[in-house]
This record gives sequence, structure tokens and C-alpha cells, in this order.
Amino acid sequence: MSKFSEKLKRHIEDNGLVIYQLAKRSGLDRTTIQRAITGERLPSISFVECLSDYLRLSPVEKKELLELYTISKIGEKVYTGRKYIKAMIERIVTIHSDGDQPSYIHKSISFSGKMNADTALYEGQYIVNNMIRDVLEDEITHPSPAIDLSVPFHHVFISDLLYQLYLSLNGKVNIRNLVRFNKLDAFQDSNYNLEILSHVIPFAFSAGNGYQLYYYYDNYDSSRDIALFMPYYIITSKRLIVLSSDFNTAILYNNESIINTYKQYFDKAITQSAQLIEQHITCGDLLQSYIETYQDSGLISHVMEPQPCFAWYYTDDMIRKHLKPELDNRTMLLELLYSLYGKYRHIEERPVSLFSVEGLNTFTETGIIADLPIQYAIPFTPEERIMLMEALKRDIKSGIYQVYAVNSTQFKIPFSTIQVYKTNGISFFTTDNNGLINSAYMTEKSISEAFYDFFKSLPESSMLYDQEETVNIIDRCIAKCESKMEAVS
Repeated sequence: MSKFSEKLKRHIEDNGLVIYQLAKRSGLDRTTIQRAITGERLPSISFVECLSDYLRLSPVEKKELLELYTISKIGEKVYTGRKYIKAMIERIVTIHSDGDQPSYIHKSISFSGKMNADTALYEGQYIVNNMIRDVLEDEITHPSPAIDLSVPFHHVFISDLLYQLYLSLNGKVNIRNLVRFNKLDAFQDSNYNLEILSHVIPFAFSAGNGYQLYYYYDNYDSSRDIALFMPYYIITSKRLIVLSSDFNTAILYNNESIINTYKQYFDKAITQSAQLIEQHITCGDLLQSYIETYQDSGLISHVMEPQPCFAWYYTDDMIRKHLKPELDNRTMLLELLYSLYGKYRHIEERPVSLFSVEGLNTFTETGIIADLPIQYAIPFTPEERIMLMEALKRDIKSGIYQVYAVNSTQFKIPFSTIQVYKTNGISFFTTDNNGLINSAYMTEKSISEAFYDFFKSLPESSMLYDQEETVNIIDRCIAKCESKMEAVS
């Protein structure tokens, strides 16, 4: 019997009812109720909602029952994976907000005695953590700070400390992190890999491109780490820290020969590993990457961005008109844009487009659109905005374009672009307030499959408005634009 069946049975018993009485009074099918509480067959979601209402469940009880229903339907691993991905996407919303930026004050580190010894042993988590902090803080005072490490992300102290140091230097510190990924192929078993990604996201969407994550595959078994004496290590330009699996014991080396041996071993391991995220900082590099990604990963299946994807409606004349004339390498950028949007226009099966209502309102008011940021493009005129939204609405109604507005009360999405290439890869793109581009692309299989599953599940969830309501939202934005034009005239 599933947790859903057990919980439903308990709610029925708490109401002092037997199945026959419940079915007769509620008008719901007795056999369906019987099969639901024995776990023989899951009813429909609407049946569960009606039953919850008749049992007078509180909002919290109803939410819990519906979550257990979903787990029974899709499996706990898939359910947990989808929650991981939703939380990761919502985390991006806060990356550039003041509330997510950890404050960090650099302090002068003075090494003496034990810290300068050729080899020194540290025991106790508090003592070990303080030593790690001192070593890393000392490293970032160097002209070209560099940190190499092989430490799992579940050690929260180290991952949080690295993120604070990284932000404090605006990403101008070279961090190479080598991690192990679960070797299992089925995405249902990939939540360990998703957990790693959830720790990487803050680095990928912060300033700079100094953080590089490399991964290799192995069957994850924490007991193997416990059996090893000192399985983890951190290398700086002058020091080496090796750590026990429980992080309660550390050895600090100031011996140049030992440090160099570890550096050589780490460099060799990097060459045998894959880079999880490729980052692009310039607009030209980003556009070239998009074009190459189409060739390598195939067509986009889903795109999530602040506004609906209008790419199908951009003409070459429109691109030339809106790309700012003073840009460096404008001719090269134009050619890349012509090529990219030309490929868009010839795609027969368009990706599912997901957008935020707030983002569309911003476009309606300003003419600024996410995939043509203000630093590079002249805003669209009110007439052009109406033309683009009318074309979008027409294609939604004709059924050739699946477009959904995101319900922000259920799911908050960032002012960034996420593209899913079915199970072949995922790309992230954002531009900060200074016009700096931060783009990341990953092809790790289990993560790609989990993202594809999540995005495929969205149209059936409460996180999106249906297409009829989406069209109504677009209509309201068109009306706003028309009213603004009438007021000006």
C-alpha cells in the first residue's frame, strides 16, 4: 500500500465513515474509492480533489494528500527531481538580489607556528573549518588567486565559503572543482547529480567566469569514502589541505614537493574529466555557441524566458534596425544574428515557449526584450510591439505554437533564458545590469533528461496558465499598448 493510500484511508477513518457511507453521501464511485485505499488503482486527480473537499480536509492536509498522489503516480525519485529543478530555477531569481549576496569582510591573515610547519595535523570540525577559512582567505589576497579542490558539495561550510569568496572578488578567482557524478543512467536515479547542480547554479549566474566544475562518473557509495583515510583535498598556490571523509581531521602541508605532486595529479584528473558548464561572456561568443549548439544538440524542445519567444517574427530588416550602430564588431554580430534567426524561421516544429506575465508587461511598457538586451538593441516601437504580439496570438490560436504564461503564484521564473534541447543539453543565459553576458551550457545526460522531464510535465501542472488564459493575457497587453498610443496621439 502506498503512502497516498494509507493517508487517504486515515482521513476516511478520521471522519468516522466506511466506504459504502462515503460513496453514498458524496456521490462518488464506491469501487474507485475502494481501489484507491487498497492501492489497487489510482483515481484521477479530479476525483481526489472532490474526495478531499467532501472530507473537509484543511488546505495543508489537501496539499499533502495531492503531493502523495503525485508521488504514487510518477514515482518518488521523479517527483523529488522535479522539486529540485523547480527550486534551482527559482533560486536564479534571487542570485542578483541584495538578499542573496552574502556579505564578506576580508581580514588580514598572519601565519605562524603550526600553520607554517612543514606538516600539521588538525582535529575537530571547528578547528578544521577555521584552518580552511584562514588558508583560503590568505589565498585570495594573492595577485592571481587559484584554488583547486576535490571535495563533495555536501560539505556545506566549504561550498558556502567558496561562494562568499567568489562573490567578494566578483568572480576574479580561479576555482577548479572536481566532483564525482552518479554513473547510473536512468534519470530517476540522478537526484545526487541534481543536488550537485543546485550548488553550482549560484556560481554560474554570478559575476565572472572563474569557477569551473569538472566531473567524472562513478557509482556513488558514501561507504567507500568512509573506508578511505583522507579522500578529499584542497590545493592553493602555496598550501595543501587533505581531509578525512567526515571532515573532522585535516593535514596541512607547506611542503612544496608534496603540493606539486598533488597539483600534477589534479591536472591529470582534469584532463580525464568533463567540464559541466561552458560559459560565454561576449555577445559574439554567445551567438556562435547558439549556432553550434543547434548543430550538436538538435532542436530546442522548450524555452523559458521573461517574454514569449518572438524569434520567428524577426526579419533581417528588423534586426538591422534594432542592433545599435555604435557596437564593436557590429557587422559580425549582424551576420551571426541573421544566421541564428534564419535557422529559427525554418524550424517546422517550434519549441514550447514559457514566459512570465511580468516580463511581457515589461516588454509592453518599454519595448525591451530579453533576447535583444538594451545594451545591444534599440527598444521596439509600440507599433512593432503590437505587431509581434498579434503574430504570436495568431499562431497560438491556429495551434502551430504552444505558448504558456507562467503562474507566478505557483512558480517564480528568473529574468533569464533557459533552453532545453530534449535530452541532449540545457543552456542558461542572463545579462546583468552592466550588460555583461553570463551564459552556461551543459550536456550531462542524467541532468538533461531530468530537465526535459520537468519541462514536459509543466503544461499539465498548476504552474502554467492554459493557452486560453495565455491569449487573454496577451490581449490585455495589446490593449495597453494601443491605449498608450492613443494617449500620445
